[in-house]
Amino acid sequence: MIRTAQVENTPLIVSSHLDVNGSVLNDTVVRKKSFLHVRGNLTGSLTIEMGASVVVEGYVDGKITNRGGSLVVNNNALASFVKVDGPPEAESGGILKINLSAIALNWKSLARRTATECAAVVRADAYGCGMDLVASALAKSGCKTFFVSNLAEAKRVRMAAPDATVYVLNGLYPGTGPGFAEINAQPVVSSLTEMAEWDFFVTSSGWTGGFALNVNIGNNRLGVSVEEAAALATRFSSASDGITLLMSHLDHIRSTENAHNDRQIKIFRGLRLLFRSIPASLANSAGIFLGPKGHFDLVRPGSALYGINPSPGSSNPMLPVIELQARILHVGDLMRGETLAFDAGWTATRNTRIAVVSLGYADGYPRTNNASENSLQAIVGGTLCPVVGHVSMDRLAIDVTDLSDPKAARRGELVTLIGGQIAVDDLAAAAKVTGYEVLANLRRRLHTVYYAS
Repeated sequence: MIRTAQVENTPLIVSSHLDVNGSVLNDTVVRKKSFLHVRGNLTGSLTIEMGASVVVEGYVDGKITNRGGSLVVNNNALASFVKVDGPPEAESGGILKINLSAIALNWKSLARRTATECAAVVRADAYGCGMDLVASALAKSGCKTFFVSNLAEAKRVRMAAPDATVYVLNGLYPGTGPGFAEINAQPVVSSLTEMAEWDFFVTSSGWTGGFALNVNIGNNRLGVSVEEAAALATRFSSASDGITLLMSHLDHIRSTENAHNDRQIKIFRGLRLLFRSIPASLANSAGIFLGPKGHFDLVRPGSALYGINPSPGSSNPMLPVIELQARILHVGDLMRGETLAFDAGWTATRNTRIAVVSLGYADGYPRTNNASENSLQAIVGGTLCPVVGHVSMDRLAIDVTDLSDPKAARRGELVTLIGGQIAVDDLAAAAKVTGYEVLANLRRRLHTVYYAS
């Protein structure tokens, strides 16, 4: 039996086997020869009777009375983050599972690849994975610097990581200076006009917080020009003068052998010399894999944290983070030459058995333009099966004709759309979109389970 929540102030009595997918806030009694597994923290009093067993993945913070049972406390720092979000499973079209431990381990893996500080980009609601829980998990894992899109996201990170440095990539909008001061966040300034607005705010308010200066060293990137940055160098010689970070981006980062990368790194190295003691940052997820030449003082991985391959063409060094499942609504047969009732763009070329699944593009699943060239897949009963026709708003169809066990495709059974043999990058490639788009569009209507493994 799995329980995800407890009624407030009601003692939890365990008389058989109980798994709690979260934390227990209540007083708890585990009866004789019973078993309790808490995938979170246990903060109320705990009584363990003769022959009973208790395993807690987080911490125990309450009076313990052990009358002859066993207690194992693993003190997993991330266990307290286990949470269920969104509509109940029975009321949603799909189930999204997000492994917070995998995100934390991906950050640690990237941090080990550099001798400099490793930050985390959690913009766009942590690439759709949920900023609050992701930022908390990363902060507990040692991350001290975060990059977000806007002030609203900065406020959420500040709640999750009170002591962190927070940079806002979209910078300063007119009149928003007080918002930065209120939560001690720093704008990424990308124009001289924006810098003038920031100067006016700090002068008039007395605020001493700094900002990051973003320099355009490539093609069509936001930022002050190299010439403008060089002219500013005499004014900003140290972080105490206002600039706390000098940053830019590489244009051709997906190609590690591209000579353009070396040229941009050389330009940025020259700028860094002009700004003397101000820390510098250039590398994103893929840039980390260029080696130390592009690392400077801080690297800022984003997509790789969430399982996207930072080195296309090579095996993915990152752990998978998400799993997406949906339930079969209906199973039926099409004769050769018939079309799907909701999709005139696809015609069966043989007698075909179709499973219709309760998830569509309104849930964030990508939609291909050409139904006849659809290469999307799903896992049904452990077997890869093709998704056929157009993905509709609330449904998609899977060809389950070739299943060795037809019973694997039955009404009510779950199919896997991301996970196992189908990575986020695989789905993105099949839909001709990016992995970023896949991640950012999920979670709208899905039953979401956050867990720490």
